[in-house]
Order: sequence, then structure tokens, then C-alpha cells
Amino acid sequence: MTNPPPQRERAPAAARTQRRQVALPGAQQKQRRSGLLVLGLVLVFGAGFGFWFVLQSVDQRAEYLAAARTIERWEVATAADFTVVEANVGDASALTVAESGRVLGKWATGRIPAGTLVTEGLFETPPLSAESEADRVLIQVRLPAGEAPFGTLGTGDTVALLGRESSGPDGQPGNLSLIGVLRLEFVQGDDIFYVVTPDEALDIKRSVDRFSQSADRTILKLGHNLSADEIADALAKQAASVPPALTDATAEVGELGSGVVPLEDQ
Repeated sequence: MTNPPPQRERAPAAARTQRRQVALPGAQQKQRRSGLLVLGLVLVFGAGFGFWFVLQSVDQRAEYLAAARTIERWEVATAADFTVVEANVGDASALTVAESGRVLGKWATGRIPAGTLVTEGLFETPPLSAESEADRVLIQVRLPAGEAPFGTLGTGDTVALLGRESSGPDGQPGNLSLIGVLRLEFVQGDDIFYVVTPDEALDIKRSVDRFSQSADRTILKLGHNLSADEIADALAKQAASVPPALTDATAEVGELGSGVVPLEDQ
């Protein structure tokens, strides 16, 4: 009887906890690439958020009112006349949407092209629209702004109107005199508007008409402490200091004194 071949002794199985995991080829590279990809995504999103944050801190745009159409002078503004635009106006003045009540129901002081950012100064409360103006009238007169200092007249200016008015049958212009003093209530170019009593309206019109018909017209802008009496006194002093004009008789005496003798006396 033959003996069976000797059996090789098997090594005892390694415990589960002691088994080693063998890294497959390229596994470490894949892990490294995954880590780099995640890091790259984090950097991209971080940079994007930082850029957005900077833009939000720098962007000062807000919603402002703009003319939706061309608004003509004296038209009363309604909500349909405006549109909303986003803009950064910096230090410039413009009305936001929340401030639209400042111009709604008011009239345009001049022609406003479409797209113009709206400011409060572009509109004015229509005259004769309040109970306090029930006994007033609206009057429009015209003064040549080009004859004023710097060629401009502005709302609130106080001006003295000077001129030489014609007098006597010959219509010769007299001395330079004060025709009137006006405080300009509302100015649009050469046009001056007033909301006054009927008597005041007639006085204003009379002064402007006299000034328009006078010669050597002059418009002076007055300081707030300067009165009409002071202007009149200065004109009176100037007139008193000018020697009277030579008459025919004084001219003839002057000729005799200079040695010119008439023929009948020779």
C-alpha cells in the first residue's frame, strides 16, 4: 500500500482586518485629479462670487423717472408721461420712482424731449389752480434778456428798467429815468409770468410798455438791499450834474464872444 503524496500545509487565512488592499494602476492619479477638479471648482465659484460682490458694492444704479414722450411746454404731467430707467446719475439730481408725486399734476416749464431724466425744476405748479389764487390773474410780459447783465434774466431777480422817454411835441428823448422796478416771478427766456392782482398786472404791463418804447434802454439787476428810491436819487444827481443844453441864444452869444461879428454891426 502506497502512501499518499504529502499535502502542503496551507497558510492560515488572513483575518479580514489584516487584509491589504492593493492599489490598482492609475488609482492614485484619479484621486489626485478629482481633488484638483474640486479645488478648481471652488476657486472658480469663489472668484465669481467675489466679482459679483464687488460689482454690487460699486454699482449705484437706481430706478429714475424719464420722459416717455416729448412733453410740450405748459402740458400738465400725468403718470403716462413717464417711464422708469435704471441709471447711475452720480451727483446729478433726478427724481426716483418714489418721488414721482413731486411732478405729477404740475405743468412743464419748457419743452422736455423724450428720454430726459426728470428733475423737479422741469415742472411748476399751474397758476390759478389753488383757492388762494381765486382773486389773481396770470399775466405774461416780455423783456429782452439780452439787454440784461450777462444776457440772462432769472426767476427771483429784481430789475430796474431805465430809459429815455420822449416828451413834448418834438418827441425828443428826455433824461435817463427810472421807469419801473420789477421782481421777476417766473422767467422763461424773454417771457416773464406773474400771478398777481388785476391792479398789479396793469402796473407791470404799463412799466414794460413804457420801457419797450423808450430810447437808451437799460436793465439793471438790483441787490436785495438796494431800493428803487436809491436808484431814482442816483439818476437825479446825475441829471443835476449835467449842464443844460445850449439854446440858440446862448450859441449866438458864444459866437460873438469868439470874435465873430454880424455884418450889420460892422
